[in-house]
Amino acid sequence: MKLRNIFIAGLSVLALSGCNDYLEVDAPSKNLPQDVFTDARAMQRALNGVYASLLTSNMFGDKLINTFVRNSDVEYATNSSEYTSTNKYCRFDCDPDGGDLKSTWEDCYHAIELCNLFIEGAEASPAYTKENPDPEVVQMLGEVKAIRGIIYHELIWNWGDVPFSFNSSQTTETTIYPITDRIEILDRCIKDIAAIADDMKDPGELSERVERVSRQAAYGIIARLALTAGGYYLAPEGNTYGKMVRADNYEDYLKICREYADKVIQSNVHSLTKDYYQVFVDECNNIVASNDDPMFEIPFGKESTGNIGYIHGPKMDQYQGATPHPYGKSSGGAKLSAFYRFQYDEEDERRDFVNQLMTYSANDQGYEVTAKSHYNVYNGKWSKLWVNGGLGSITEGNTGINYPYLRYADVLLMFAEADVKLEGTVTPQAEECLAKVRDRAFRNTNPAKVYDYPTDPEGFLKAVLKERKFEFAGEGLRWRDLVRNNLYSAEIYWTFFRYLEKADPSGNLSEVSMRDFDGNDEGYDNMPDMIYCLTTTDNAFSQDFVKDGVVYAQKGQRIMPDNQFPNNDIKIVWMLNPYCRSNKMSPTFNEWQAAFPNIPKASWVKDNYQYSWDSDGNVKNEIRYSLRGYIYLNDLDQQRLIDGNGNEISVPMPDSSVSDEELVKQLPVVRYIVPIPRTTIARSQGKYENKYGY
Repeated sequence: MKLRNIFIAGLSVLALSGCNDYLEVDAPSKNLPQDVFTDARAMQRALNGVYASLLTSNMFGDKLINTFVRNSDVEYATNSSEYTSTNKYCRFDCDPDGGDLKSTWEDCYHAIELCNLFIEGAEASPAYTKENPDPEVVQMLGEVKAIRGIIYHELIWNWGDVPFSFNSSQTTETTIYPITDRIEILDRCIKDIAAIADDMKDPGELSERVERVSRQAAYGIIARLALTAGGYYLAPEGNTYGKMVRADNYEDYLKICREYADKVIQSNVHSLTKDYYQVFVDECNNIVASNDDPMFEIPFGKESTGNIGYIHGPKMDQYQGATPHPYGKSSGGAKLSAFYRFQYDEEDERRDFVNQLMTYSANDQGYEVTAKSHYNVYNGKWSKLWVNGGLGSITEGNTGINYPYLRYADVLLMFAEADVKLEGTVTPQAEECLAKVRDRAFRNTNPAKVYDYPTDPEGFLKAVLKERKFEFAGEGLRWRDLVRNNLYSAEIYWTFFRYLEKADPSGNLSEVSMRDFDGNDEGYDNMPDMIYCLTTTDNAFSQDFVKDGVVYAQKGQRIMPDNQFPNNDIKIVWMLNPYCRSNKMSPTFNEWQAAFPNIPKASWVKDNYQYSWDSDGNVKNEIRYSLRGYIYLNDLDQQRLIDGNGNEISVPMPDSSVSDEELVKQLPVVRYIVPIPRTTIARSQGKYENKYGY
């Protein structure tokens, strides 16, 4: 039986013994239910409750993978408000009254309470003795310790130093856990998981496979926690927004990261055999493997939990409560930067699958599909359109599509990053790790590009971070990668100027060309009209199309591979030039039409790419304010301003000759840390306070 199908029963087992808010003065009963931990079967029911705590909309069901993902050069949510807000976390703009802060904070600590209760009960159970431990109990203990580490890791990334305890409300001496340094928390969690990880099971030994934490997943989680501990972070400094620091012994954590990533690699359990798109199409269709890229998938239940398929993929509207197709409504809320797709190598297989440029409206006549290429594009990784037969026309959220918390590609790149930082040179194993990820991206297009990266240490590290940029879109890792390497302020700065330069091609406001800092010859100044047609995926090209020696299509080739887009019953936007940056593109609109007479002329569209990012000479608010908490263009005198410790200061002039590392020294820190909820502060009896200028 799949783990997802028995979560509801698990929820009830621990609900009465878990505290909804660990700060409440009236703690729950001090007596654990006597029958919960009597044997492994009863313990399994309690374990289900621990997993179920991850599935709420305040946790991985939505907010941790959507609301609290910060803007970067990959994930990018726009906003048109010039005013500060309580809850615009993605643009670094919030205060302690934001409702999402309270709900996610409380659900995180509720989940930790369940973990602590489980561990205390299991370790005191007659089914578990250190001299002769039951392997099933050991496995479950390892899973819960890993989950506890995951939750503390999320708390640290969002709130910094946070309340910490490995004791439940049943055994703690205080209902107000002490604020603890984040490195100490990570260190405790790493040691806690490492003490049991070797005795856990491989995914092939688990009936639920990667829907439970395996030995390899535990190793990978240790590596992720250690890489965070070995990187930069925003630490409080008086009444300022903080300063970027890293632990004095950061290399010790990089060694731990490398060691445990290598344990995963040497186990030979996981691989990157499936094509990139297939990993996510399989997740959309509830196909769970044990030996490929996913190492731990958070398992959601169909029509009961998980919004990942609702927020990802093209936006699809309903008409009178239903969609005129079997796929259902989706918000398209998980968006990517408009410039992200242009930065891929043109032969990278990931590009076309991830970047979705279409949107579906609905009316009494059916549906219409149009091209969508405005301030951002949709992330196609977990689109409802990949679900065979669809989820149903009246469906909205609760898609039941699994979320891959940890993938083997991540472990390979974590090893490469830690190794080059420690060795100061590029080792053969680090190269092999990077090459394995690149092999999947190019093996069906141009395998010669697999080893196309710098081999000096500095260039190699940048290549690893660049690979992560293209590999993990929509997985909430890019902003954390940038913070960990102390590059976040520089990348937010350049992201702002990408948008401003495109909205202001005259250069009066941006005074910089994308040619300089993106390193391309064409920039984005003179983007061509979009050329596309509206057709179903079962259409095949009726003839070869070759121009000037370039093969644009071959006879019999399908518009999109059938196995990449499994459904042929809905029209898509087939974009002919989605990655051109200038009018140098070839062929022309008429030449495309003439080349494919089997596609009706009425299906062909030529549309303006630029979408008027300025109006009557004024830059649109979406360009001005989508990074409002850090950098923006004001409305009065068109000044570019950046937030330095609450003081609006002029933005340094862009200079492509300045390295990102030097630029970081010129810029204020990005206040990515969010405040502790005001209600929590009030209940802490003066023991908690907000820092970072909140």
